[in-house]
Amino acid sequence: MSGPTDTPNTGPAGDHTTGKGKYLYIKSSPASVTGNMAQLKSSLLPPAGEKGYCFRFWYHMFGATVGSLRMFLQTADPLTKTLMWQKSGHQGDQWLLMQSHMTLQKVHQVILEATVGGEAGDIAIDDISLISGPCPASDLCDFEQGSCNWQQQTSDDADWVRQSGSTLNPNTGPDSDHTTNTPTGHYYYLPSSAADHAGQTAVMFSPLYPAGKGACVQLWYHMYGKGMGTLNIYQQNGEGKQSQIFSQTGDQGRLWWFAQASLLPQDQPYRIVVEGVKAGPTQEGDMAFDDVQLTDAQCPPRGYCDFEINMCSWSNLGGGVDQGDWLHSKGASLNPNTGPSVDHTTNSTRGYYLYVDSSVGHRGDKTFLISDMFEPSTSGHCLRFWYHMFGNQDGTLTVFINDREKHTGGSEEGILQWTETGNKGNKWQEASMDIKHEEAFWFLFVYQRGMNTGGTVALDDISIVPGTCYSSNDSSLTGLAVGVTVLAVVVIAACVFVLYRKRCLTNQPTVMHDNVMDQRAVFDLYDCKIEGTQHGSESDFSFYNNLYGQSQIDDTLATSNA
Repeated sequence: MSGPTDTPNTGPAGDHTTGKGKYLYIKSSPASVTGNMAQLKSSLLPPAGEKGYCFRFWYHMFGATVGSLRMFLQTADPLTKTLMWQKSGHQGDQWLLMQSHMTLQKVHQVILEATVGGEAGDIAIDDISLISGPCPASDLCDFEQGSCNWQQQTSDDADWVRQSGSTLNPNTGPDSDHTTNTPTGHYYYLPSSAADHAGQTAVMFSPLYPAGKGACVQLWYHMYGKGMGTLNIYQQNGEGKQSQIFSQTGDQGRLWWFAQASLLPQDQPYRIVVEGVKAGPTQEGDMAFDDVQLTDAQCPPRGYCDFEINMCSWSNLGGGVDQGDWLHSKGASLNPNTGPSVDHTTNSTRGYYLYVDSSVGHRGDKTFLISDMFEPSTSGHCLRFWYHMFGNQDGTLTVFINDREKHTGGSEEGILQWTETGNKGNKWQEASMDIKHEEAFWFLFVYQRGMNTGGTVALDDISIVPGTCYSSNDSSLTGLAVGVTVLAVVVIAACVFVLYRKRCLTNQPTVMHDNVMDQRAVFDLYDCKIEGTQHGSESDFSFYNNLYGQSQIDDTLATSNA
């Protein structure tokens, strides 16, 4: 195919090479059905040799119901097929690079396998290459092909273990990795056992990153279990000195959570260190981490996302809980008759936001978007966001708050906080709400499809900050209140001044002639004195009787003295 695919709101707008060339894709709209699978096989390849080779390709997985893309290695003698890499679900409206260092010393084939997830799930690939030698270092490690050159520290007293599916102990650990959200995806975890002791540590460290590389480190962690210890992240320089940049302790519930930390400036190469510290003997303390990434952009403020780079700490819930994905895209890619033509942040077609395509799925289907976890605050929190609900859709957008206790008890949504239904016009609208919760909590945006399927619901510029909300709709009232207050202060000051002046004038001796006050007198505002002559600088306050000229004043004084 060249250009966009036939199904709206899925597939690329053009190829990766030039934007105007060709690519391969699987068609997900009818007559394709969920579960249909397509395989693309390489020719027979010789043993990888001493240095191996780098297998690279670009992939595009954009849509509300994207299935899976997998890479296998298959050998002929014996006939085996080994899963090497996979991605599942919506990955954004962008071409992404996949690369794998192949070292297999047998004749083999590379197989790319794509599976239809639903009617809006086109998957595309482009620019496949095989290059001698190892692959260039990557800023992201999802552990799907191994450790990405992360290593175990030999001086610690436990080890991180690469794992897929559930951990061995019940009531702890993840059931799936974060990358693929499937039991076949990989992550690293720290097993717990009855033989553990408090303070026991397991340490893994990254390859060396060059000085000046990266401004923010991000990863996902899982800490579920009653006997959970502590997860620490450090930045370590070439001399072994390390600084703690993140720490989390205790049971965090049965979900993957987002962590990020700003990197300290370095004038020498450095590593990222992930440390697990056990709390004591337990079989309910398995912790895990996945998807470690370095970004050159600064870490976004916690609790705020404008979606211009990625989805920050917001993620689709997945895991079979919902029936679709929130999509990360920009206005130019949507039909202006159903969705926003511009984002709210930049007010342009180049700006990004999240949206749900209500034309996909069936009545009652739900799409979940989950936030990071927030600790309770005595002053509460303010959730503020901008939403766009336009087109022939009668679905409902809701906001829930949930916590570990409710989630463990089986509630995926939690407590309803806000709701809006139907077409609200082709404009971005602001919503805000004050939240007070006694336990650590998170937010969920849930869109539930209605009967009609001709509209789009979008979100942008979400912020969660401690304190109370002040709606922009109250700005005029605030301005009026400020204006009235200032006016009142001015009036009171004027009244005080007049009364003060009257008191001073009443209590001062005067030189009278025909009921005229000595006009050379100067009224001192500070000590309430009347001096016979003017004093101080020209800027001193003084008052003269304007009913008489200076000659009249002199004549009056002369007569008085005589």
